[in-house]
Amino acid sequence: TQNLDDMGFTVIPFGQGYKDMSPPTKELMKLTLEKRIAHGGNLVLRWMMDNVYVKTDPAGNIKPDKEKSTEKIDGIVATIMALDRAIRNKGNAGSVYDERGILII
Repeated sequence: TQNLDDMGFTVIPFGQGYKDMSPPTKELMKLTLEKRIAHGGNLVLRWMMDNVYVKTDPAGNIKPDKEKSTEKIDGIVATIMALDRAIRNKGNAGSVYDERGILII
């Protein structure tokens, strides 16, 4: 992340603990059960979702557990992190893509 920061990118910290992971994980579960996730039929994302084992703490917070998940789940973790940013920025007008295209690193 330091290299990206040095290059001028905005880097947002996001922990892998219950505090950061639980709200967007719960939202992803809700959206999935409501069949409101559009993933374009991505077979790899569907496979990763099938692999996820969700861990719960005594307070009812949840997060994906890489150790207990049957196979790779990195795409789901990235989706959860992206969903968190979308939730936090809800209602903000405009998009960075209104002013520039996608950057390829």
